[in-house]
Amino acid sequence: MRTVIYLPFALSLVFVGLSRLVCRRTSPRPAAWSVTVAMVLLAGSTVAALALLAWPLAARLPIVAHLGGWQPGAVNRGVPVPELVSFLASVALAAMATLVVRQALRFRDGLVAMSRMHADLAAPSGVAGVTGVAGVTVIEDHRPSAHALPGTLSRPGVVVVSSGLLDALDGDERAAMLAHERAHLTHAHRRFVVVAGLAAAMNPVLWPCPGDVTFALERWADEDAASRTSRTVTARALAKAALAKLSSVHERVNLGLALELGRLGAPERVAALLEPEPDRRRTVLVGLVAGLALVGILAIVWATRDTEHLFEHLQRH
Repeated sequence: MRTVIYLPFALSLVFVGLSRLVCRRTSPRPAAWSVTVAMVLLAGSTVAALALLAWPLAARLPIVAHLGGWQPGAVNRGVPVPELVSFLASVALAAMATLVVRQALRFRDGLVAMSRMHADLAAPSGVAGVTGVAGVTVIEDHRPSAHALPGTLSRPGVVVVSSGLLDALDGDERAAMLAHERAHLTHAHRRFVVVAGLAAAMNPVLWPCPGDVTFALERWADEDAASRTSRTVTARALAKAALAKLSSVHERVNLGLALELGRLGAPERVAALLEPEPDRRRTVLVGLVAGLALVGILAIVWATRDTEHLFEHLQRH
């Protein structure tokens, strides 16, 4: 308990840098899965570590000591966790609980917004479906946009695309764009975003990682679209869609346009599509991510056993 209990915090710092590398150097599907699952395991191990560090503070309370069968003063002598550390761990747990609640409320608001959007699309307000394409709805808007609207309990998911974006793409590029958005719905990418966001709220050290997961999900959808059309067509559709969106905001192509393209991740995604398909055999980085998460879990198991033995010793003496 003296050292191993702090291991999840160190592993989280290492994971932040490794997450970006995995999501950009490996096949996007295993990258999204491995990083998301590892985030959950590291977040859980970090919360458990904080709970173990905070426990001696509660164990010093007379009523808790009486129920546990040890003397309150014995905790000061027998547990190698300073009272200040226990206090800070308790504060951190309270702060993380607040972040989790806020994140949950944010996702709830997202669900409400999705339900309203489904209701608006169902209303007869000038919205029309793409001819011959099921599950696609076109909105009359000159601003280029396309997104996958996840389904609700009463309505299936749908791809929503603006007429402005359809006008900017040719037939093959439209097929690639629709395949990309359908991939988000087919593979339930929204769930990855929700889980990664909650894990980052549980462990704020991991806060940059949901962005990496989002990038991997976009690359996953890109590869799915490329398998149904071609890598060149998908890259062209992505580039033209990004330029069309930015052109609707900027009057001309300038430095600001280049910065916006970088923020959207379009250059990296286009470059990846113009290269051969990612090597699925490159599993070293994915295995390293899984190894970090496993070490974090084992560290908590070890620290929990040490804590249990310490308090059993206090009960006997």
